[in-house]
Amino acid sequence: MVYNLIKEIDMKLYKYIFLILLATTFVACDDEEDLGKSNIVIDDTKNEIDQWIYDNLTKTYNIEVKYEWDDTELENDKVLAAPALDKVLPFLKTLKKSWIEPYEIHGGETFIRTYIPKLLVLVGSRNMNDDGTMVQGTAVGGRKVVIYQLNEFDPEYQNSSKAFLKRMLHVMHHEFGHILHQTVMYPDEFKLVTAGGYTSAWMNVSETDALSEGFITPYSKLDVDENFVETIATILTNSKDQYDAILLRGSSAGQKLLRTKEEIVANYFQDVWHIDIYALQADIYKVIQEMDLEEVAGE
Repeated sequence: MVYNLIKEIDMKLYKYIFLILLATTFVACDDEEDLGKSNIVIDDTKNEIDQWIYDNLTKTYNIEVKYEWDDTELENDKVLAAPALDKVLPFLKTLKKSWIEPYEIHGGETFIRTYIPKLLVLVGSRNMNDDGTMVQGTAVGGRKVVIYQLNEFDPEYQNSSKAFLKRMLHVMHHEFGHILHQTVMYPDEFKLVTAGGYTSAWMNVSETDALSEGFITPYSKLDVDENFVETIATILTNSKDQYDAILLRGSSAGQKLLRTKEEIVANYFQDVWHIDIYALQADIYKVIQEMDLEEVAGE
């Protein structure tokens, strides 16, 4: 599963959409032993960044982070740049606090260590497409996530950096949702809610029209799997009030369909993973709202 988070280049409105592209290879997520393994080798000479990554991500979760330039991990047809070194730790610290730790609290250590993606690739520059859109992040096979535009993350500017963090969390929650449903499939009833509403031309659908048709984002109209994980990602990157406000932008019929999907997702999290998605939603929102990015970056 490769997935791209695309921001429409409209500096006045700051409207973002998310694009997730299907990959031809996807690691079988029902193999828990494979998901929990890592071939990471750390030598004895570590700088401050490497030491923090090893102590906080590698040793605990088997996560490898690549922040130095490695074009084998990236698209060859794009002009990209490595992240500035002073951006790496601030971003990773906030990501750990707002994504990994809440999931670990609600899902447990074994859960998060088994299913969390095992490779993060950081890129400093924007990843622009020929049509003027911008790729925010990609994810591959449930094991690798690439995050772009890292050089624009600045903890000193709380509002803009929290908005950036929220977009990256959508990437993480979306991909993590794929890992979960590849491990234990969601109920068939989810597939029936808006069975006739899917289209490969989702990019031509407005946000309001998508909501009115019972789809949480335009991209969720691509297929039922994307619909499922977009529902998860949108719930977990918004407070309950914010999520409710999103639904209100659609028609009353669309709202009913979205509530039905929300209920199925919430029951899936509870019944399969023993996670109260609303408690997780509240904790993630609280962490982000209360987080002093400068303070976290300095820890």
